[in-house]
Amino acid sequence: MYNRYGTYYILTVKESKKTHNLSRDETVYFCVDDPNPPYKGIRGKGTARILEEVNFNLDIWKKIMARYIGNLADPMAIALKDELKKGDSIVLEISPKYFSTWDYSKQ
Repeated sequence: MYNRYGTYYILTVKESKKTHNLSRDETVYFCVDDPNPPYKGIRGKGTARILEEVNFNLDIWKKIMARYIGNLADPMAIALKDELKKGDSIVLEISPKYFSTWDYSKQ
């Protein structure tokens, strides 16, 4: 997941159940949390758009891979890039209407 100006971006498979559901109803509930102590995360409700423009999606891919994998040459990063280029994967853009966060490291 990548956050830009309060909008969140997620890579996913184009033919996934969540993508199919979003094509019918753009409302989403989301929860993203770190399973490792100290626990922190975000959850909320918003709207989601399916983004299929390859160049934009590759830009988002770079940011996500840099954050979570740290290396664009990693085999997993390359596989995800190839899926985006083929159009088999897409990006979901989530615009929260409201959300809450928690961070137990700040206690």
